[in-house]
Amino acid sequence: MLVGTALVAGGILLYLASTTVRDTGSSIYMLCTVGAFTAMIVGILKLFFGGKETVYQPTKSPVEGYSLYFEGVSGQELVDLIERGRFDDLRAVRRKESGPVRLDVRRSRDGKFVALQVLQYVPYVYENLSGTYCFQEEHAVPVVECIGNPAK
Repeated sequence: MLVGTALVAGGILLYLASTTVRDTGSSIYMLCTVGAFTAMIVGILKLFFGGKETVYQPTKSPVEGYSLYFEGVSGQELVDLIERGRFDDLRAVRRKESGPVRLDVRRSRDGKFVALQVLQYVPYVYENLSGTYCFQEEHAVPVVECIGNPAK
């Protein structure tokens, strides 16, 4: 929000500076005019569309999302592991770069919130096999430990 406001203010200042230039054919006039409108447009876009971030409100921690892919387990088996709270068994399931079973993960950076959803590939699309399972505070810690980071 601060950057967007600064760009709009800078654009207004550049426009005011362009009005003081008497030679409208000069490079300085064109630089000020084009720079002013560019800064104002980018600033307005930044104000309306930039900086949208999902935050886990109790800890004010940003929430990030990624997907994990699994092989050797059906989607329903993965749902059963999550519903029974058998996250150590989930850790043992082989992961791949892509695969027929996908686990969408949304987790806070501090590990106090995690949401899981299981999807299975049916020709051309991934379809939901489960609702969203949400874990918070102390219930999220073992889930985060077993799910790990997206790089793992």
